[in-house]
Amino acid sequence: MRLSSASDGAVPDFTVTCAGYRASRRKGTGALSFIIEDKLLAELCESDLNESWQAAQDLDDDDARELSRSAGEHLIELLDAGLGAIDLSEAVTDAAVVFLLAMRRYGVADPKRIPACSVMWHGQGAYERVVLGA
Repeated sequence: MRLSSASDGAVPDFTVTCAGYRASRRKGTGALSFIIEDKLLAELCESDLNESWQAAQDLDDDDARELSRSAGEHLIELLDAGLGAIDLSEAVTDAAVVFLLAMRRYGVADPKRIPACSVMWHGQGAYERVVLGA
């Protein structure tokens, strides 16, 4: 698996776009919203984001690559079936896995520091490309 921030000309199988972590006016709360393929809006609340982030941090590199590959391939299958025919929670979970592991590999140390970006998943080769400023 590779991670690139430069354009490599390959067409992604799907894209997850995020406006970045957003803090709430209530102290200690926030959320991370993301859009899957410009079709499905999802949000991780503060507690789910922290739990998922910690789980991503606890994985070794090989396990993280395998989990990302598996989630990416599963999301491609779900999207190919069409949104009306799938379990949306599965699609959101898979997208969150790919996105958060990409942020980890990109070097983001804290989920509250996730910037506006897009993560483009390429099933051929099982890698993602992060583009800042989504």
